[in-house]
Amino acid sequence: MSLRPLAQSRIDQKRFTDRAVETREVLRAVADRQPVLVLGEPGSGRTSLLNHVAWLLGREAKAWESVVVSGELARSPAQLLGVLVARLGRLAEPGVPRGQWLQELQALALPDGPFGEVAQPAILMELVDLLGDRLVALERRVCLMVDGVSPAVAHAVFGSLRNELWALEGVAWVVAGDLAAGPLYREPPADAFFARTVELGPLSRADQVKLLRAHVPELTDEQIAAAIDADGTGNPRRLLRAAADIQAGVDPTASADRQIVEQAAQTAGPLAARLVTYLADNGPAAASDERLLREVGASRQRVSQLMHALESAGLLETLEVRETGRRGRPVRRFGVKTTQ
Repeated sequence: MSLRPLAQSRIDQKRFTDRAVETREVLRAVADRQPVLVLGEPGSGRTSLLNHVAWLLGREAKAWESVVVSGELARSPAQLLGVLVARLGRLAEPGVPRGQWLQELQALALPDGPFGEVAQPAILMELVDLLGDRLVALERRVCLMVDGVSPAVAHAVFGSLRNELWALEGVAWVVAGDLAAGPLYREPPADAFFARTVELGPLSRADQVKLLRAHVPELTDEQIAAAIDADGTGNPRRLLRAAADIQAGVDPTASADRQIVEQAAQTAGPLAARLVTYLADNGPAAASDERLLREVGASRQRVSQLMHALESAGLLETLEVRETGRRGRPVRRFGVKTTQ
């Protein structure tokens, strides 16, 4: 059993469970070419939903070309637009060497020195123009899906550049982010860009049963019921993790990680519980980790405060790591304490 998001393969799509209402809403927005914002908590199936919509568009609507890109590594509006330009370039001109798009982006690199900040708006406009050229070259409708982009980058692109993006022809936008940061994605003027918002809530009990039968068909009815009751949240990722514990003969309600999450919630509230859940799932991380900040939905300062508080409470431990190729002091990372 894998906890990774479902891909656009036929095998994975056979395991996609429900989200029928949300799928219809996204498809309707794409058909109307209305930008849609998809929000869900970590593990709710945002990436799987985007890949499912892309698969449906490719199977049932041959005129659409779907492009799904990860926005997690984009730390600036220029980086996000650069990723989109590169992906569309490879589709529009498949015979052109892959390195050509890199040369184009390097030519647009921000200059060093005091004028770099002044030049950035012009660079962004040039990237949007390049994006428009790529769309024209494809000669078919394109659905651009951006998954996991940070609120700051999303707000800069879909807020400040909304008029320029609206002017692009033959494109539909689907942008996915963390439900906890939903208000940040919709701050004006970005609220004007997104015509619709689709939220991924907890799965119903019936859909949880379907999910487990699709992913772990060997589970008995009693084991399925136990996994659902142990999770108690309707979150697909946590539900599958509970099923994996049961399959391994481990009581998911008695696992060390679950106990620490519960203690963290009692010690410092639900935000601390989300932080510990992230660390349990992904391993030790620093307070500056951008993915951690995005999934927990808190500022670096707040996460640092929680980490130190949970360390004092004996729930987290620290690890000094010297990163390869970097000089200076080691990076301090926090992880879930292995011994209680």
